Amino acid sequence: MKTTILKLWSLILVISLFSCSPEDGKDGINGVDGADGTTGPQGPAGTANVIYSNWIPANFSGSSTSIKYMGIDFPASMPSASSIKNTHTLLVYFTGYGDGNVYQLPVLDFRGAQFTAGFGSASISASDINITAKAISGSLNDQQISPSLGAKFRYVLIPGGVLANKKGTNDYTKMNYEAICDFFNIPN
Repeated sequence: MKTTILKLWSLILVISLFSCSPEDGKDGINGVDGADGTTGPQGPAGTANVIYSNWIPANFSGSSTSIKYMGIDFPASMPSASSIKNTHTLLVYFTGYGDGNVYQLPVLDFRGAQFTAGFGSASISASDINITAKAISGSLNDQQISPSLGAKFRYVLIPGGVLANKKGTNDYTKMNYEAICDFFNIPN
């Protein structure tokens, strides 16, 4: 039985190897080209959809002396945070009293304060971006959160599908503030 099956497979292999050759027959005449099709829909936009804010003075509130909250609302023309939080990258930057540097949140220690940010909830009363300032120990002070001493924030929203480089890497958190501004042509 095994010999019969082996002979049958061998015969099929020999027939298939020698039955066709590239020189068999001539190519036919090329036909006439057809008419062009209709134009397709416009594709997605590129970096033009990146949205950024001006610098926004700190405006923290809350009854605790060691933790304060601040909300930022998007302009009315923009979609709500709840509708884009799964499709856009949110970068929030902070600059404060004394050193003139720009920090990407989270900031783990600026003069003894931590700053974190994230998209707000879907609640109608919630802000689109929530920022929290928390004292590492003790109470928050003016050098950490006062707008009159230079505490301010700026956000950048990057829609999904915008590539950071030719390799397709999208980890904007690894790019510093100047690199983000240069890449997306964001004025200071």
